[in-house]
Amino acid sequence: MDTDAPPNTSPTPLDICNMALCKLGESPLSAIDANGSLPSRLCYMHYHPTRREVLCASRWAFATRSTGLTAAESSSDAQHALAHTLPMDCLRVLEVNQPRWTLQGRTIYCPVSVIRLLYIADVEDTALFEPLFIEALAVRLACKLCIPLLNSSTARQALQEEYRRVILPQASYVSVAQAHSNDSHPLSQLWRRTGQSSLL
Repeated sequence: MDTDAPPNTSPTPLDICNMALCKLGESPLSAIDANGSLPSRLCYMHYHPTRREVLCASRWAFATRSTGLTAAESSSDAQHALAHTLPMDCLRVLEVNQPRWTLQGRTIYCPVSVIRLLYIADVEDTALFEPLFIEALAVRLACKLCIPLLNSSTARQALQEEYRRVILPQASYVSVAQAHSNDSHPLSQLWRRTGQSSLL
């Protein structure tokens, strides 16, 4: 056994919930319990829906997945486009490697039988979370808990502004920037024109 290995410092869902509660001036929880105190019940109710919401809000590098999809036999719509079922963990479609396709429910319709899909996955493992994603999730969760715990629309508005104008843009920028080389980054031309390519 390697005694010099660093301890596992990955935050747990409980840690993230306590970060959100701390932003509201609330005491930390010892557990997330559907039958516990009001803060505990609210965290139980809101953590996973809020996690999925923040995952869908940006192209997070840690949650981006690529896979091939093959159409089911004899499955097509009225325009004879072939049906490709999304992966179970797909939260948001980012790209399809075909010029013509449509998304209906959990199905992509496309004229070809095999497509390549880039998507945001429903990542639950907190060890994979980027630090700024964790901060964004904690702030967004605090927004959801603010009214039932503090009954303060002013505090909620301040948290929403922090999330929308500061936390999410910063976290999104860092995640997208680290996922591309300078030459392939989708915003590389803009950065070159504005003299900010060195930020990469």
